[in-house]
Amino acid sequence: MKPRIQLFGDSHAHAVQTAILKREGKGQPVPLSAHRLLKEKNGVRIGTTSFEAFLRIVGDLEPKDVVVSMIGGNQHAVYSTIQHPRPFTFLLPSGHQAVGEGLELVPFRTIEHLFEKGLRSGDGRSLQALREATSARVVHVLPPPPKESNDHIANNHETTFAKDLARRGVSSPELRLKFWQLQRQVLAKLCAEYGIKLIDPPARAVNEAGFLRPEFYANDATHGNWLYGERVLRDIEKRFLGTSGKAREKSS
Repeated sequence: MKPRIQLFGDSHAHAVQTAILKREGKGQPVPLSAHRLLKEKNGVRIGTTSFEAFLRIVGDLEPKDVVVSMIGGNQHAVYSTIQHPRPFTFLLPSGHQAVGEGLELVPFRTIEHLFEKGLRSGDGRSLQALREATSARVVHVLPPPPKESNDHIANNHETTFAKDLARRGVSSPELRLKFWQLQRQVLAKLCAEYGIKLIDPPARAVNEAGFLRPEFYANDATHGNWLYGERVLRDIEKRFLGTSGKAREKSS
């Protein structure tokens, strides 16, 4: 008997939900039930399921079943999308990295501590609650990596960034990628503590430098489109259902 799969997330879950609608329109199988956090934004009610309701849903799952988290995910973008008044960078612990001219070098441990503190007290608590609510396997899908194109971000950004982007501009792609890599590192530590498996973005959606490929851009600064959501679905099918989705390769 195939495992039941339940997915829950915030804005990054929208790409998966849209991919599911595309599949349903073509009469194609859907491997999971996808839920987006129910909340009110700018006076508009969005999402489908409260976190508390989702915890009740997964409470009925069995050890063979799977819970897929796409909780949070945009912390790296909050720290790095807008150009700081004092341009800076930091060095990740591994690999050779050049420090660009005119950049202030901030100690890695300082940034890591601040970043981990925020993640642990925010998304970390939600992930821990999710792990404790179910006997099913729990995995957490990393958000898509940054978009390399500054022009795309400048012309297609969320309202959250509008005021400061207009005044300060977009930060460098290199800094945005470093913050995403830092987020991955911190989440790997937290997920290991909670007994949750961390899953990288679909390999087909990432270019050689580590950025999101343009064909998977949504029309904003940070999210993937429905094609990205389709790749997430295929990855889940391959990992947990033993199917590759090759029959759909020609259609997307």
